[in-house]
Amino acid sequence: MIGRMLFQSVTWIAVVGLLLLLPAGRPDWWQAWAFLVILSSTNLAIGVWLARHDPGLLIERMKPVGISETNPTNRRYMTALLVAFHGWFAFMGWEARQPSPWPIWVNAVGAAGILACMWIAWRTFRVNSFAAATVKVQDDRAQTVISTGPYAIVRHPMYAGALLWMFGMPLLIGTPWDLLGAVAVVGVIVVRTLGEETLLAADLPGYSDYMRKVRFRLLPGAW
Repeated sequence: MIGRMLFQSVTWIAVVGLLLLLPAGRPDWWQAWAFLVILSSTNLAIGVWLARHDPGLLIERMKPVGISETNPTNRRYMTALLVAFHGWFAFMGWEARQPSPWPIWVNAVGAAGILACMWIAWRTFRVNSFAAATVKVQDDRAQTVISTGPYAIVRHPMYAGALLWMFGMPLLIGTPWDLLGAVAVVGVIVVRTLGEETLLAADLPGYSDYMRKVRFRLLPGAW
């Protein structure tokens, strides 16, 4: 299992690296290298942790995003998002033919946002063994409602952490224009959140009560 996880992680990181560095044509693009170091170290660390502490969740997380969705609409939706997301990497690589418009301190804020996202993901995995990458109720694993850890603050901590990633990435490797891309992805996350809640409220016993107990979906005090 660890071997498969390592292969998938290293392959994906290599693809992301090529999408960034080939269009940029700049091997001295330090922001991209910093991003790849953060990406590889956090993904591998979480993957090894899951292999040791929750192999069932690791198996779920290794399923391909998009094609593993059980709902045909979600499958098309997530596949299109996956293609667009990787196209975004290539676009930021093309933009990097020019020096970064951000000062170094902004790059540092972006890196911190990505690291915070991965920390939130790890905290989520620690309490929720059902945090699969696909929207479904895992009857085969006797899924239950999780209300501890970050789930006591917001109903979708993984998506909340993803917001930090989506804005942190343009600040580290992108340009101000890429913040518009981050806003677009936030819209996708909101739609995904609402759809997931509809499914869980209908099919997961106790989830409606949990929604009444924890009021906020992504942003404490806001939404």
